[in-house]
Amino acid sequence: MKKQINQFCLYAIGFIILGCTKSVNGHQPIVTPKDSSLVNTSHLDYLYTPVIFSTGTRAAGVYIYAEAPDYHLVDATGEGFTCTDDVARAALVYLRSPTFSSDTATQSKTFNLLRFILEMQSANGYFYNFLFTNGLINKAGATSIDNANWWSWRALQALTEAEPVIKNKDAQLYAKMVTAVDNLVTKIKTDLVGIAVTTKLVNGITVPEWLPAGSGTDQSAVLIIGLISYCSTNNDDVIKTYIKKLADGIVLMQEGDATHYPYACFLSWENTWHAYGNLQAYALMQTGIFLQDLQYTTKAMAEVDNFYPWLLQNGFKSSFAISKIGDAFQTLTENNYDQIAYGIETMVFATAEAYKETGQDKYADMAGHLAAWFLGANDAGTNMYSPATGRCYDAISSATNVNRNSGAESTIEALLTLQRVEIYPNVKLALNKYKKQ
Repeated sequence: MKKQINQFCLYAIGFIILGCTKSVNGHQPIVTPKDSSLVNTSHLDYLYTPVIFSTGTRAAGVYIYAEAPDYHLVDATGEGFTCTDDVARAALVYLRSPTFSSDTATQSKTFNLLRFILEMQSANGYFYNFLFTNGLINKAGATSIDNANWWSWRALQALTEAEPVIKNKDAQLYAKMVTAVDNLVTKIKTDLVGIAVTTKLVNGITVPEWLPAGSGTDQSAVLIIGLISYCSTNNDDVIKTYIKKLADGIVLMQEGDATHYPYACFLSWENTWHAYGNLQAYALMQTGIFLQDLQYTTKAMAEVDNFYPWLLQNGFKSSFAISKIGDAFQTLTENNYDQIAYGIETMVFATAEAYKETGQDKYADMAGHLAAWFLGANDAGTNMYSPATGRCYDAISSATNVNRNSGAESTIEALLTLQRVEIYPNVKLALNKYKKQ
């Protein structure tokens, strides 16, 4: 009982250089940061590109791919050359930069990326994902259509986080952002809020049917974060209730415990777990604070305390699928690779948040240990991120093979991770302790 009280008290605490560098002959220049910061946006600046939509609207995107060894820019064949999913996250990198408030170049990039997001909104309230080089939006591709999917939640997160910052800097842009968010929230209320709370069995595991993609806890986590930001400036009881509904779906997908595989992890979809986008623990911590309900914090901490150490001890994983027979879980499939930045960022955010909410150094240590994956503490023993160039390699494909391309997602996720690391000196100290190179 005493242990439970102590944990409750700890959790309750939570409630109370950028420049305009131009490329030469299509190749990325190397710009070394002027201070000791690990965050170098040079490669992201290189991927950043002005765009003109077929409507004449001027904005900016980020190239999806840059291929080694010269890092020439490449589009996604048949899909487009830039997308809402990446642009929204790139906007967050610039928005969260310590230079944002004083650096007009950083502000300009942020504003242009936000304009891109706005232009990608469909009349139905959702967002399209890909843009072709001719300025036309890809409105037909399965990974681009205007439906309830990742890119709409990414857009929501970026717009709602940016709104309070943009409000006093560009009133016209701010007004358009508010309208776009309101239109998306209206569509969410129409399509998603009223979905019945039902479940089904998948390989012996009970999964929800009321989340995006039915049981998509990964998407739900991003959606929760955007909706909590929305509620910070909107007294919307319908959305507040929906946030709880999403969080309850995530909780239902937690399997195992401290002593039983898969060690309190949140499955991503149906009976599968994948590393990328697995932001559930962080989202539940935010939910716990927002709803002032410690049950969500407790569930999140169970994954951090049990599943993350297991991943560290086993060299990380890319994905696995499980079945349940009686009370026992069995692994159906398991993949160690590809390991990508997008699979590390989510765990660093959760462990850093655990440190913030509890003040316990063990979470700072774990956050730094996880983040050290970028600096050689990985199966390949390779620096996946270079502070000198700002590049992050796209993947570890095996213990002896690294995909040295450096596209938007890997670069952005590395930068978001290291920005979060540098908020907490103890986390950065731990990263330096665990890094290999």
